[in-house]
Amino acid sequence: MKYATWNIRGLGEKEEELDKILSENNIKVSVITESEKKLQGTKGTEHYTVIYSGVDRHTRGQSGVMIWIHKSISNKIDHYKFWNNRVIETRLKTQRGHLTILAVYASTEGRDELNEEFYETLQKILDKVKKNDYIMLIGDKNAKVRNNSF
Repeated sequence: MKYATWNIRGLGEKEEELDKILSENNIKVSVITESEKKLQGTKGTEHYTVIYSGVDRHTRGQSGVMIWIHKSISNKIDHYKFWNNRVIETRLKTQRGHLTILAVYASTEGRDELNEEFYETLQKILDKVKKNDYIMLIGDKNAKVRNNSF
């Protein structure tokens, strides 16, 4: 199964283009971060079932995470759960059991309170995943790489 993750910095009106790119590259599961999409829900595109979670309707579009599951395997979705605007859980049936996908979008470095809350929530979610499930933790953890040379 081919999967991908992409920080798109605002989806806007680019859903058709994203659908085409993912499909042409035979991506079965993709986690899209920083979608800036509002609310929570599901929708279909030409090739994918999309599960998304963002901020409420009265908040400026920011953060947001999405899971794009190719329609050829979307019938394998056992369930999904919106944890918040930075984490979505999706569980798929596989030939070898179940695969739990955690789509994540961590806050940026320097936002200690948000980061602490994010990782505490993530640990609670991981603790609830069924012990026999395979787990994919994919998305943007916002790691920073710096050159500290003088």
